[in-house]
Amino acid sequence: MSIGLLSFVLLACLILLLCMGQPLSWSLGATAIVICLIQFPNLGPISSFVNRIFDLAQSSTLMAVPLFVMMAAILQRSGVPEQLFKAAYIWAGGLRGGLAIGVILSNIVMAAMVGVVGAEIVTLGLIALPQLMKNKYDDTLALGALAAGGGLATLIPPSVVFIVYGMTASVSVAHLFTAGIIPGLILAAGYILFIIIHCRRHPEAAPLPPEELRNLPLMARIRALKELALPLPIILGVLASIYMGIATPNEAAGVGVVLVMIAALIKRKLSVKMLWDSCQETLKVSCMLAWLFFGAQTVIGAYTLAGGTQFVRDAILSMDLGVTGTILLMNLIWIFLGCFLDWMGILFLTIPIFLPVILNMGLDPIWFGVLYCMNMQVSYLSPPFAPSSFYMKSIAPKEISMLRIYKATMPYLIVTFSVLMLVTFWRDLPLYLLSR
Repeated sequence: MSIGLLSFVLLACLILLLCMGQPLSWSLGATAIVICLIQFPNLGPISSFVNRIFDLAQSSTLMAVPLFVMMAAILQRSGVPEQLFKAAYIWAGGLRGGLAIGVILSNIVMAAMVGVVGAEIVTLGLIALPQLMKNKYDDTLALGALAAGGGLATLIPPSVVFIVYGMTASVSVAHLFTAGIIPGLILAAGYILFIIIHCRRHPEAAPLPPEELRNLPLMARIRALKELALPLPIILGVLASIYMGIATPNEAAGVGVVLVMIAALIKRKLSVKMLWDSCQETLKVSCMLAWLFFGAQTVIGAYTLAGGTQFVRDAILSMDLGVTGTILLMNLIWIFLGCFLDWMGILFLTIPIFLPVILNMGLDPIWFGVLYCMNMQVSYLSPPFAPSSFYMKSIAPKEISMLRIYKATMPYLIVTFSVLMLVTFWRDLPLYLLSR
């Protein structure tokens, strides 16, 4: 079978299995078997897939993922997010829409601690959503800010997405972390600016905070910073150890787990049951991610052996779109895939194909990693898959429908897309801190 027709069969097979409700990991693995049956009747390459999976499982970089997941699981139960949200609200609460702004500020700090989107949305959602609804905030501020703000963990270090991309692209995870800081903060600033503009145009969207909060003295606000006494050491312990070259991302993740356990102990939340529940959650999430790793490795291995990656590279280059046109095409492919697949499946399916094209054009793989993460932030808010919306649905009251959450996130999706275009055309922006 020609490689062009095989590519069509691969895509059709994958879409069919997903539409049948099969898990993504099994769909990827089954698609790999279909490719082998068509192109390699003796099934010889299947043994090489086992070696690919075994090599991936032995990757030391991969060890950081379950450690950061465990860190997030313990942090959810530690009591630290509650005091973090309290401090953020005191500082932003004097503004109309201050609760929603506090959500974004809290998400920035949470992202710098855990790097796991789902944990961030669920944790802050359970804390902040009842407060937002009690104060009669509209859906755009109550649901949209929580869903979009949680996605900041994709860009702000220590992002798990950057860790997996760095492992796949063989680039420095520490450099990726640094490159994600400025786009992540710009995106957070864009969300806050939207909230302020939305509240000015629609005052009914967020009632004014109590007068005592609006007139809170500066010293009282400064005293509220004591609530950061536990989050800040966690952030510094994880990120500073990486940037100073003291620890690898794996070791820094281990440090983070210990620091979060100490914080839980200080908050008197640490218990055998709490640790057991955290370990169970870590095991479930890590196993799910591992199977996605393995499924993606098999289908990429089969497609590569069949000549697929070379075919796609040649097809992209033959279009002669130029550097900007090629990047825009890759963005469109990522945005389309993000409507149906999760970030890990997209990474393993596209990065091995796209990265050689990028390197051939003389572009920086660190910048390309940030561009990929920006696209995944778009995918977190893009229906029908929209993982952020599903996380929100899992903690929202039953009367809040998925359609209602989708509508609430649309303005934030536009802001995210705007920052994506900024990173696409201003390629030096993510690399600014690396050049200092």
